[in-house]
Amino acid sequence: MDDARHAEVTRLLKRGLNHYGLGDLESAISCWEQARALDPENQAVHDYLETAYEEQGGGRRKAGPKGVKPAAAPAKAAPAKKPAAKAPPPKPVTDEDDTPKSGPVVEFDADTDNPDTQIQLALSAYKEGRYDDAWNELRRLAKEQPDRLDVQGYLQLVRTERAQAWAKEIGDQGRVLRLKVTTAQIMKLRLQPDEGFMLSQIDGRMSIADLISLSTADRVRTLEIIAKLLREGIVE
Repeated sequence: MDDARHAEVTRLLKRGLNHYGLGDLESAISCWEQARALDPENQAVHDYLETAYEEQGGGRRKAGPKGVKPAAAPAKAAPAKKPAAKAPPPKPVTDEDDTPKSGPVVEFDADTDNPDTQIQLALSAYKEGRYDDAWNELRRLAKEQPDRLDVQGYLQLVRTERAQAWAKEIGDQGRVLRLKVTTAQIMKLRLQPDEGFMLSQIDGRMSIADLISLSTADRVRTLEIIAKLLREGIVE
């Protein structure tokens, strides 16, 4: 690829990330489709479009670059039995729904479908400090058992612990972040669109606190992204 085309692909990627960060999916998709037309083998373009089309509803998803398999659709969970006691549906925890989470996903081996047993497994993970495992399991239960007020309460508890863990990992939020990788290296990273948007805001002048205040994502997700960028040596 010649330098002019590479520069245009980079410009379209960044422009799309800005639109995505502002919640304008249509404009983001338009930019990324133009970038894919110029560079069909670009993995970042493929990943961004895959996520954007899924958020849009899946109705306009298109095939990725040649040789790249599209992400498999998540398997639908079997309908769970409704609890005997019914309560008015609580306001669901949606701040981080449908966002990628850090850490490996652990399957919980339970020999029963009893939601109470699944809750105990999630709480055990929480007590052991495996907050991501606990969060993933409780989110699944919240979708299957929307009337369970206790599950919503546990989600809030785990969410707070995750935020505190990431804030501790980040440290001083007054310091300024700088990129440690080149633009060419960034294009090869397997980043989610909201992670790419955050990375595009790091200019060597804005502090971590500034990034948090300007982020269009909720504070917990923003802390998670910054912690990941630091942990993986993408910024310093």
